[in-house]
Amino acid sequence: MALKPCKSCKHKIDVTAKVCPSCGVADPGITFLGRVAGFVFLVVIIGATVSMCSGGSKDKPVEKVTQSVAPKSYSITKDDFQEGRPRKVEVLLPKRLSDAELAEVAKAIRADTKFKAKATFIGFRVEGQSDKAYWANASFDPDYKSFLVGLSATDYQTLKALDLGGYPDKVGSWLRDGALGHVMVLYKRNGKYAIDSIFPSGGKNTNSYQAKKLPDGGLRLDEPGNSFGEYYVVDAKGNLQGWGENGVYMTLPPTL
Repeated sequence: MALKPCKSCKHKIDVTAKVCPSCGVADPGITFLGRVAGFVFLVVIIGATVSMCSGGSKDKPVEKVTQSVAPKSYSITKDDFQEGRPRKVEVLLPKRLSDAELAEVAKAIRADTKFKAKATFIGFRVEGQSDKAYWANASFDPDYKSFLVGLSATDYQTLKALDLGGYPDKVGSWLRDGALGHVMVLYKRNGKYAIDSIFPSGGKNTNSYQAKKLPDGGLRLDEPGNSFGEYYVVDAKGNLQGWGENGVYMTLPPTL
């Protein structure tokens, strides 16, 4: 039997005694410091248990959607989602964006939904865009990726700012804003028609055409030796149309 002095009268008693047989004090073998140490130990055990139970979500990063681009800077024209399948979104932009701006808008669009899709695919078009394809594509599957289809904002401005003063014989000019975008300049020189295709890098291609006046005042342009049945038409309003076996595949308004 282990003995210990009573915390009150100091008589030696059994350490398991609930009451001192000499002075009658309760719990004679447990001092105040002992109680405090026991309480602290209990708190530590409880804290460790709670930490272990919640440790799975302690350090998970939370992705934030910055608001450097206002939500009103885009409009969703189509939002297709079915449970268990990727979300597909079509978006109209008021202007061409930089890579950083496109990423911010894509994040806002992914958050702008009640659907919880594992993957999101976004197709962007720009107001006034003549090309029928998407201007850019973006996806979260699960990480963000983007691909530019048409002209970048910088290249578009470069083409818009072209000085065509070197074409005193210019008949018309048009900006093609799809893949490999360029400015097309139609001119008549020495009695012959030609189109210069000018690219943002400064590169230029030249093609000659045989012209035929149309009853409505338009002009048909056929490239000699073209076996694909394709040709251009400059209509009475100055629009440039691309024609093929299935009809009109392109219409560009006059620019510059």
